Amino acid sequence: MASLGKFVALLFFCYMLKNAAAAAFSDDYIYSDEDIKPACDNSNCKLPNCSCFGDQPSIPLEHRPQFIMLTFDDAITVANIETYRKIAKQGRFKKNVRMTFFVCHEYNDYTLTNELYKEGHEIAVHTISHESNTDLWRTGSESRWKQETVGMRAMLTKFAGLPDKELAGHRAPFLQTAGDTTFNVLKNEGFLYDSSMPSRSFMDPPFWPYTLDHGYSQDCQIQPCPSEDFAGLWEIPMIQYVRESKEGEFFCSMVDACTPQPVTPQDTKDFLMKNFRRHYRSNKAPFPVFLHEAWLRNENRLEGFLQFFEEVLQYDNVFAVPIRDVVEYIRKPTTYTAFSQRQQAAAQLCKKKETCSYTEPLRIMKSCTTCPKYYPWVGTPMGKIPPKDFPN
Repeated sequence: MASLGKFVALLFFCYMLKNAAAAAFSDDYIYSDEDIKPACDNSNCKLPNCSCFGDQPSIPLEHRPQFIMLTFDDAITVANIETYRKIAKQGRFKKNVRMTFFVCHEYNDYTLTNELYKEGHEIAVHTISHESNTDLWRTGSESRWKQETVGMRAMLTKFAGLPDKELAGHRAPFLQTAGDTTFNVLKNEGFLYDSSMPSRSFMDPPFWPYTLDHGYSQDCQIQPCPSEDFAGLWEIPMIQYVRESKEGEFFCSMVDACTPQPVTPQDTKDFLMKNFRRHYRSNKAPFPVFLHEAWLRNENRLEGFLQFFEEVLQYDNVFAVPIRDVVEYIRKPTTYTAFSQRQQAAAQLCKKKETCSYTEPLRIMKSCTTCPKYYPWVGTPMGKIPPKDFPN
């Protein structure tokens, strides 16, 4: 009897082992979230409108261009325009620098915005209010995000005379999105790309921009991140920088956020060059130089910054271009010798530069068109009714 009992127990053990193995290979097996990856391959994601996470241009590495994406956030004003002119000065470098400006409304000079656009730089959306309370962005409704983004695009069209179709990019204030809520608005309102999402896990080697047809695939540094699919919407990753010091390594999504900040021209140049080489010597993923102009008001830092561009733009395969040019390149890649800059649609002439003064709230606005009756704001981008909920 004892032997029979052992035999039955053995049969039961084998039965359980067999079923466990079957479950492991069954379609019903529940994987962890980390194991589940968006199903994206070249059979269901094809250029020019879809690109999988991790894809690279079909051009051989030695023939690929190395793009530098230089962007500045916030309003364009008389206080920062001279820095932009120094960087973009014709003939300063072997190849001209063309930038992307993520513009918000407060204190923005729309006449200078028109000027920069006509010089070949890209203008993109950074919301109207740029509200400093990040919780308002994180929990914001689709209605709020639509008012902020579509409203800012309408302001740039109206007061700077820019073509609506050229205002294709978006960056969230403080890089804080509301996840799917934000991306639903961007997709539904016809934006081409977002550049708000930092990545530390995919710095070395870096990765190329991709579309969200099969979901958000990079690491989530600032929650919430999108979880749905957004066909045709490009993500331009904010691949982080690393800054080394005696205290260790410091990572940052914006160049000016890395500490300790460089204080000499050589240190500034070396900081930029070391991070640049991580891209240039691997897969030539576009190199981000994302910052705020105030970082360059230090003369030594500006000098080192210009020295960096002076050196790298001597390379035949390096180009400083707006983000929109990078997207269009990925859609139709060429060798670096065949690369040519994208031609933007013409802006309206800023024939009459108006200075618009308001008392409630107390603001001045420079415009390329007739001043609106009321100060333009969230919910009233054309200034047809008095602004509400204006911060003090």
